[in-house]
Amino acid sequence: MSTNLFKDRILFIIYALAAGANIFNFVGHGGWAVSGNPSFAQLIVGSLQSTFGISIPTETALQWVGYIGRIDLAIAAIMVLALIGVWVGSGPLAKLARSQFMVVLFVWAVFWGLATAFSRVSAHGYEAIYILDWVERGGNYFGAAIGLYLTLILRKMKGGA
Repeated sequence: MSTNLFKDRILFIIYALAAGANIFNFVGHGGWAVSGNPSFAQLIVGSLQSTFGISIPTETALQWVGYIGRIDLAIAAIMVLALIGVWVGSGPLAKLARSQFMVVLFVWAVFWGLATAFSRVSAHGYEAIYILDWVERGGNYFGAAIGLYLTLILRKMKGGA
């Protein structure tokens, strides 16, 4: 049996659940984006128009969405590696899980979760009803915040990076 980085089984389970939520979030969004989901492109087009008065072609937004999707899939892969590192409890993947890089990645995940959730509001001209879309996607940014918090705990534990 593996020894995980958390000596407390409950913390390990919470980390695994938070990691799963983040991994699924980034794989899901990344997969839709790479497949060229036009609704994601419309979020970019609408948000830029209503926030900055900038108009871009949908084709350009679709290219951006594909690029963003590949980044999301890479982030998910790194999160999988960190989860394996926490589970195994030693070696380079455990070092990755405790690294400053993972802190930055989870900070990005919180920001990205907030930004993508809020794009539903900005893409619709800031109509108040769309705040519910932002609220509904709370798991995207709160899940990332839990991952960030647990990564900071890992870094404080004996043997942290």
